[in-house]
Amino acid sequence: MSGAKSGSTTRRTYRTGAASKQRIMAAAVKLFAENGYHGTGVEEISSEVQLGKGALYHHMGSKESLLFEICHARMSDLLTQSGRVLAMDVTWQERFRELMRVVLRNIADHALEWTVSFQEFKALTGQRRAVIQDARERYERIVAEILEEGARAGEFQALDPLVTKGILGLYNYSYAWIRPDGKKSPEEIADLFTDALLHGVLIESPAASPT
Repeated sequence: MSGAKSGSTTRRTYRTGAASKQRIMAAAVKLFAENGYHGTGVEEISSEVQLGKGALYHHMGSKESLLFEICHARMSDLLTQSGRVLAMDVTWQERFRELMRVVLRNIADHALEWTVSFQEFKALTGQRRAVIQDARERYERIVAEILEEGARAGEFQALDPLVTKGILGLYNYSYAWIRPDGKKSPEEIADLFTDALLHGVLIESPAASPT
């Protein structure tokens, strides 16, 4: 009986700890997005979740560890989804389109977290910053690989690497305005961007008539 009680207590403690961690994360996302990382103190986070500083540090550690967890969760999720798209047995054009759909859906569903990740990433220091920087570069390499392999397959033009950064910005900056319940779905918006990118915006003028 004592063993059963001990196990039940452990599970309740785990659930309580997980719930507290989730509340702290949600509060940190909200405050960092509204006030910035440097504009948010531990006191504000403690007040938001109604936990003392001691309990806050027990569950999450430092304020910087909160920022790291936010950035890491989003990048890990995006890398997992991107890897699945990269492994699809479809054309490179279809892979690129699907990846951008995935990206905009992810951003729309987690707009505040991405706001924090994009705007406050540079507040991270040391190993934490290195881990997130590496994750960002890995995602950029996946996009570059799709574009480069597509060019080798004759589906895309060969692009200067700087253009890849511009393409990333086209989709990534949507964190500032995209919402999952907007008039157009994130996937529809991704397709609009992709169509404009792949087909261009110029209308070819008819060949001049011989005089």
